[in-house]
Amino acid sequence: MKKRKSKFWLFIFSFVPGAGEMYMGLMKMGLSLMLGFMLSIAVIAITNISVLSVIAITIYIYCFFHAHNIGSMDEADFQALEDTYLFGFDNLDQIRMKMSGKYRPAVAVVLIIMGVIMLANVGFNLLCEIFGWDNVYLSKIYYFVRDEVPRLLIGIAIIWGGITMLRGKKTEKYIEVNNRNDAEQQ
Repeated sequence: MKKRKSKFWLFIFSFVPGAGEMYMGLMKMGLSLMLGFMLSIAVIAITNISVLSVIAITIYIYCFFHAHNIGSMDEADFQALEDTYLFGFDNLDQIRMKMSGKYRPAVAVVLIIMGVIMLANVGFNLLCEIFGWDNVYLSKIYYFVRDEVPRLLIGIAIIWGGITMLRGKKTEKYIEVNNRNDAEQQ
């Protein structure tokens, strides 16, 4: 059962995205908002596309006002508020089923790439411990692999996803035209 909380502590916790909701007992909602914010920050850091910071700022502001709007609800509305995951996480079984289908190879490739990058980081750290961080060539290779290769792979994945989406529309249109032609011939 959710219980009304102090307005002062709600104000303090609302500066951390999702923490205000968690303070009021809405754990699923707070966790969703917190993970959404953290994920947007991670995407910005990995891709180095600073324009995406608009998404993180928007999520931050939304979380702040969302917590205060929930905190200002009357008791009946507050008790009727359902604590659910946001961003479609309530349907994890459906997402898992989709992942096991046509997206499985893409997820497998992403996991393999992440594993290779992690092993490369471990290998470079070991080499730098042996030869020292002052080795100019080794440190340049390390920073290139650590910073630029993930951005390169994400860029390629985004382009591939866009091309796949364009091809998917053409395929849908082709199937629709063929179905229309078959219907007209009968």
